[in-house]
Amino acid sequence: MRRYRCADWTRGRQDTSAAAELSHTGLRWALGGIVVAHLTVARVAEGLGVAWDTANNAVLAEGKRRLINDPTRCGAVR
Repeated sequence: MRRYRCADWTRGRQDTSAAAELSHTGLRWALGGIVVAHLTVARVAEGLGVAWDTANNAVLAEGKRRLINDPTRCGAVR
């Protein structure tokens, strides 16, 4: 969470959770990093510059969308 100071407050916070959506490229890199390169969620979050929870939620959602919910993912298996 980004922090800042101003003359009226001794301490303030900027809530960026609503703007934490990741780009398609970022999601593709994060999912590949975990599935293929065996990176940790902490490393993916660091690479994307987001919080652990944001990275974890994004990777889980993208994994479900692209891998688990894909009816053709096992099409070549006999």
